[in-house]
Amino acid sequence: GERENRARRVRQGQPRGAMDYGGQDPIKVYENTYQMAPREDQKVSIPRVEEVIKRVLEEQLEKTLEKDPHKKDKYLWPYDHEEVGDMSREACEAIQLTVKELGYNRYKFIVQVQMGENNGQAIRTVSRCLWAPESDVSVSSSVAKGRMFAMGTVFCLYHE
Repeated sequence: GERENRARRVRQGQPRGAMDYGGQDPIKVYENTYQMAPREDQKVSIPRVEEVIKRVLEEQLEKTLEKDPHKKDKYLWPYDHEEVGDMSREACEAIQLTVKELGYNRYKFIVQVQMGENNGQAIRTVSRCLWAPESDVSVSSSVAKGRMFAMGTVFCLYHE
């Protein structure tokens, strides 16, 4: 039994405390770093994230809107609430993936996108959450084209 296995491991050059995991890799357990705030080079760059939001929203609107052949810089778009819901989800996913690619490894991201018909109305949004102002950041940007608007917000939360 166990005594024979131990003797076999010693003969094969394995250390005495070596474990046989049956061909599977052992589970790795990482220790906490206790790095409670980001280093200066790890902090989120607000202009970079804002540029990502703006670029993704503009690309999303360009895919949907048609240019008006009779008027320069005018767009045609019939409002469809189901289409806007799908567009918002696609924009959220694209923004989140692109922001993750910027390399902020210790941050978690929450992305919100609102899209709708632009009839000259005002819109205000408010968010509340538990916040660490020295490390957490929120970045917003908006785009309006023709009769459509899009607003995106990324909440960047530092995670030890």
